[in-house]
Amino acid sequence: MFVRLLAILVLTLAVSGCASTQMKSQNEQLQARVTELEKNQQSKDAEIVDLQYQVKDLSNKVEGPKSSEADQTAAAAPDSEGSGKASEASSAQIIRVHISPEKIQRALKAAGVYTGSIDGRIGSGTKAAIVEFQKSHGLKADGVLGKKTWDELKTYLK
Repeated sequence: MFVRLLAILVLTLAVSGCASTQMKSQNEQLQARVTELEKNQQSKDAEIVDLQYQVKDLSNKVEGPKSSEADQTAAAAPDSEGSGKASEASSAQIIRVHISPEKIQRALKAAGVYTGSIDGRIGSGTKAAIVEFQKSHGLKADGVLGKKTWDELKTYLK
């Protein structure tokens, strides 16, 4: 009788131990899945932002660019790359985040892809540096500084 009771007790402990190990394994799997889903959501959010920029660009192409105070200011002060208005429009097409051109150039220089001067003008050198940075970081190399590119590039400012 005592042996039978001892066997039942040992069997019960073994089964309950396996159950807790199984629960722990399931919890770890669920946590990994939650983390994966959160990353997917962040990726989809970034895609949405990129699509919003594409819609805005297409809308501007169909309706024509809207005049803004920045365009008027740029037109009044031409730069070395041609008219200020053309440079400002080019800048607006390349930079899709609210970051100063100087800050972008500093980050590109810190990343080792920009050799020009930090003058706040987005010209061919800055655009080429953006493309080079995107290529070397596995991003879409379109020369457009959007959220994904800036998220990667801003780490060089720290």
